[in-house]
Amino acid sequence: MSSPQQKRPKKSRPTYMTSIVSISLILLVLGLIGTFFIQSTRLTQSVKENMAVQLVLMESLNESDRLQYAKQLGAEVFVKDLEQVSKKAAAELMIEDLGEDFISTIGYNPLPDAIILHLNAAYSNNDSLAWIKDEILATKNVSAVNYDENLTENITKFSANVLIGMLIFLALLILVSFIIIDNTIRLAMFSQRFTIRSMQLVGAKKWFITKPFVLRAIFNGFLSAMLASLLLLLGVYLFEKYVINLNVFSNYLDFAMIGASLIIVGVVISLISTYFVVRKYLRMKLDDLY
Repeated sequence: MSSPQQKRPKKSRPTYMTSIVSISLILLVLGLIGTFFIQSTRLTQSVKENMAVQLVLMESLNESDRLQYAKQLGAEVFVKDLEQVSKKAAAELMIEDLGEDFISTIGYNPLPDAIILHLNAAYSNNDSLAWIKDEILATKNVSAVNYDENLTENITKFSANVLIGMLIFLALLILVSFIIIDNTIRLAMFSQRFTIRSMQLVGAKKWFITKPFVLRAIFNGFLSAMLASLLLLLGVYLFEKYVINLNVFSNYLDFAMIGASLIIVGVVISLISTYFVVRKYLRMKLDDLY
């Protein structure tokens, strides 16, 4: 016969803290991958926009014509910025590089007036450059358009391969994350199976039973994403302070996008997993709960 003073068994509680920490760590990994993806995209864009396209101007153009043409060229949608290089300035640079005055040797300056273009990243590929070259030569203001076709092709292939590889890896990681988070939530909800059954036996409707768990799942997912975002920001800050400064989050919009993505992923996965776990316990027979 049990003693009156015997303590009643404590009601088990769902391991929400374990679930939140586990989801946070998974979201942190997703955030790191997203950060690397943004950085690699930005680096590729920077390389494309720093690639130089040299326009050799016609000898017949006077200074006024050159200035007018440069102004028209700068207004084109494919131009990021441009620099005018006079034949005198080009000669000075070459003399500095060679270490001798070649003009004194040959008696004249053979270098032409030129314009150095930097294109917007979207136009820094061989197909666009071929079209741009034809458009520029058709103006009769330029005698030649010079750029490194091999470099352009290699940059285009590299950026395409990085994009495809990162998207595939990110998709696989999200799938694995969903499975891990789903299992974590199932373990957290396991101790609640009898509570769900008790509510069902007293006549509670399915949505009435499901609602508090769904709301808790939304809160847990949001909390996990915020924790992951803080850990990501702290990790990037320490890395830049003690290893190398990459200005990862120099643009606050990048971090805002990653943080928002983590919140969406954390809430959606937590919500879906919790909903289906609760529905599963609602359909189970009493004997199956043990």
